[in-house]
Amino acid sequence: MIFVQKMSRTINKFSCYLMIAFFIVAFLATVYQVFSRYIINSPFLAQVLPAVDFGLFNFTWIEELIRYLFVWIVFLGIGTVYKEKGHAHVELLLLYLPKVWQKRLIFIIECINASFFILLIYLGAAILKTTSLQVSPSLNINMTTVYMSIFFCSLICLVHSAAHFAAWVSDYKVPKPLTEEKMISKNVTT
Repeated sequence: MIFVQKMSRTINKFSCYLMIAFFIVAFLATVYQVFSRYIINSPFLAQVLPAVDFGLFNFTWIEELIRYLFVWIVFLGIGTVYKEKGHAHVELLLLYLPKVWQKRLIFIIECINASFFILLIYLGAAILKTTSLQVSPSLNINMTTVYMSIFFCSLICLVHSAAHFAAWVSDYKVPKPLTEEKMISKNVTT
């Protein structure tokens, strides 16, 4: 159980670092694209330096790179938010149930989530087979690198789900120590 939780933390930390790196690259690419479109390709610069072809500095593949980086950022972010249980959910039923039923409902919800992640892994692998022959128009990269984000996101979420199961099992089976008041009331009733 400790291994699964440690692996979940390690994967989450790696995902966060990867998201930060992708976001920095996407940000710098966006800044460069705006700079090249509005400054380098401006009519003023073309009049000042007519002999220079500024079209060489306008890269057509940057917009596609930014789009694919944001796809990866979103799917990696799904795993990070899932680990922290930060996705939107309805707690109305959970709040009005007794503690025993709350834990059971959490277990059922986690089982549904894990089943969904397993289905996404299966379908994500099928998408990878389908897109293995597709190439992106501007970057000329295989589209499996883009669609692989679905597969990895599902795998990451499944690991986090296993960590949630491990936390649920350790919380559910470990008896909490009795306070003095509870021990006294227990002795009085017996």
